[in-house]
Amino acid sequence: MTRTTSAARILALAPLFALGLSLAGCKKDAAQPEATATAGAEASEEATEAAPMRVEDWIRANHRDALTSDLGKLQYATAETDLDGDGTPEVLVYLGGPMFCGTGGCNLAVLKRQDGDLVQVSETSVVQLPVGVLDSKSHGWRDLAVTVSGGGMAEGVSRLRFSGRGYPTNASVEVSAGAAAISKPLIAEDALKPLD
Repeated sequence: MTRTTSAARILALAPLFALGLSLAGCKKDAAQPEATATAGAEASEEATEAAPMRVEDWIRANHRDALTSDLGKLQYATAETDLDGDGTPEVLVYLGGPMFCGTGGCNLAVLKRQDGDLVQVSETSVVQLPVGVLDSKSHGWRDLAVTVSGGGMAEGVSRLRFSGRGYPTNASVEVSAGAAAISKPLIAEDALKPLD
């Protein structure tokens, strides 16, 4: 075989080689949108997983009996403030309605955010509105100030101290009839709204 014949064969095969490279490039380009769609779906799943739990979802998950009660509609009010000084606000949830309230008041739950979930720290009964927070601390957590009255109790303000595990289960533990009214309420008297 001569050099001219080899060169002619290479030149004859050159268009086929170029076509093969071109098709390989197209195939690579076609695969990229699929990879992008998969990456987008994974990012969407991560965003869904990372979305923090809403208070309404916590109430539905933890108080189903109150939602299905024939006694009356559940109402609630919320506020957020950093109680333990870690830079992430805790959530205070005032739960109203027949399943949570008596003549002395309703329930106040304190929730902490952990990995996007809301975890209950404590729940205190016989709490009247308004609810506030104090500058004083107990076991590293800020003390809460709640209004108490009714159920045979004189109206006053109760200081709820954190015990290291939670706030008291009953607000009547440290009542001061002569205490000043709560000047900066976190949850005001007219804050309740129905849970839809």
